[in-house]
Amino acid sequence: MTRICVTLAESSNATLIDRMVELAPMADLFEVRGDALDDPDLLTLLRAKTRPLVFSCRLPAQGGLRALPVERRRRLLLEAVKRGYDYVDVEHDSGFTDVMIEKAGRGLIVSHHDFEGLPEDLDRLYVRMTALGADIVKLAVTPHSVADVGRLCAFASSVQRMGGPPLVAIAMGPLGTLTRLLGGRFDAPLTYACPGTGQAVAPGQLPASDLAMLYRVRSISSRTRVYGVLGQDVQGSLSPVLHNNAFAARGLDAVYVPLQAEALDPFMRALPSFELSGFSVTRPYKLEMLARLSEVDEAAAQAGSVNTVTVRPDGTLSGSTSDGLGVVAALRRRVELKGRPVLIVGAGGAARSAALALVRRGARVTVLARRREQAAEVAAAVGCEHGPLAGLPNRGWDVLINATPIGAAPDVDATPVPAALLRAGALVFDMVYTPLETRLLREARAAGCTAIDGLELLVAQAAAQFETWTGLEAPVDLMRDAAYEHLSVGAQP
Repeated sequence: MTRICVTLAESSNATLIDRMVELAPMADLFEVRGDALDDPDLLTLLRAKTRPLVFSCRLPAQGGLRALPVERRRRLLLEAVKRGYDYVDVEHDSGFTDVMIEKAGRGLIVSHHDFEGLPEDLDRLYVRMTALGADIVKLAVTPHSVADVGRLCAFASSVQRMGGPPLVAIAMGPLGTLTRLLGGRFDAPLTYACPGTGQAVAPGQLPASDLAMLYRVRSISSRTRVYGVLGQDVQGSLSPVLHNNAFAARGLDAVYVPLQAEALDPFMRALPSFELSGFSVTRPYKLEMLARLSEVDEAAAQAGSVNTVTVRPDGTLSGSTSDGLGVVAALRRRVELKGRPVLIVGAGGAARSAALALVRRGARVTVLARRREQAAEVAAAVGCEHGPLAGLPNRGWDVLINATPIGAAPDVDATPVPAALLRAGALVFDMVYTPLETRLLREARAAGCTAIDGLELLVAQAAAQFETWTGLEAPVDLMRDAAYEHLSVGAQP
């Protein structure tokens, strides 16, 4: 089982002790950062511990928070060993051989932190670190591509097969979030977390509560099925909240994680190392992903957009789209679609899928975009009308759908449609869900329109994805409630 180690970088002993008491329900261990403390009192901290303690005292080059004299660091680390701290973390190139000899076999973590990139020869580095007597090897690196993350995961898998000292392999930053969550797949004995939102000590650290409650990292093993959301900026996605709560409700050994990628090609190279069972696709890869699939359903093929991918046992990919289903489900609860004039603002993957689904239900759909050629491309694919966004004032409509990111955080004062064009009795559907109350929806309600926020669409399409992957009925009400609760407590959506 991978345990959650919460890093405490407090400047005072008293505050650190308070933190250990406060966070004990979420933590399995605490890392005491000696380089953060003004006047470390290791005995007092040890007597006050609520969980096993890891002691570290880092150089600035290794992520340390202040520069301490070499001998001061050595004395603190030796004191931690002699006082019986459960684990002592020593950098492999520190030269503190005496500290390592004293602790080897009794909880020695030998670590390496690379804030520049990913070392070329991971095998040689691991062998060198184990030769120092490591009971646990910790590698924290900085990926420049999702392909680097794939390489690190492949290395962690090879170490697991070799059976040497266990490895904690962390790719720092947003590209490597999954490595902080999936350590259990590689028998990592621990993973590092921060006390709360905005309190990360290392790039990409997640709050302990998220690791414990949302991702259930303690239960992840080599048997756990892994899903995720692929995009260029998925750290704020609500999809992990929806899917992980659904997996828990249905008693499934599965987890859903962020899959951030700077481009699709490096993600495809890394994909075999991630050993995914499926993944959602979001901006900007919904169109580009289509060419990477071995099989695609009719709706996704005609729309030219995919948001749901299933990874088969042989590694091939099949794709579908649930975007259109979500739009139709939300609208049919409020209006009859047949013959209804619908304007869709935007020409991306979500707009394509929505347009096709609405055309198939008999709606009279027009796609508008800033670039008229993009709107024309969608119209040709799905069989609807099109035009430039500048022509919106001359269009008649009963339903308007914003399928662009305009109005999403942080640019919450933007809107794709001027308030003067909104009229009482119409229906306005904004696919944006951060914030739930966008400027477009706020002005639509003020004008007497019926307003639908993007969370309704997100839940509907996530439920369809869940059912595609698992063959089980999605707990839709629970997913919706979990999303609203997450948003209501002020967490990043």
